[in-house]
Amino acid sequence: MNKNESKKIRAVSLIKEMRSGVASDERQVAIVDELDRILPDPNYWDYMIDNDPKMTAEQVVEKAFSYNPIIV
Repeated sequence: MNKNESKKIRAVSLIKEMRSGVASDERQVAIVDELDRILPDPNYWDYMIDNDPKMTAEQVVEKAFSYNPIIV
């Protein structure tokens, strides 16, 4: 398993935990901090929370990893 695959697996797990509604406020902050480090797309939160129709955790992670920043 390569580095990105392990990051994707971890990100899916974290998103599912966040969406479960059982994480404490402290845990939610820790999850967001870790997702900020793992996911290359700064807009992942929009996919995770605000997207309609709702994307699965796996879809969120795939979309976030397909992000290519524009370098000028």
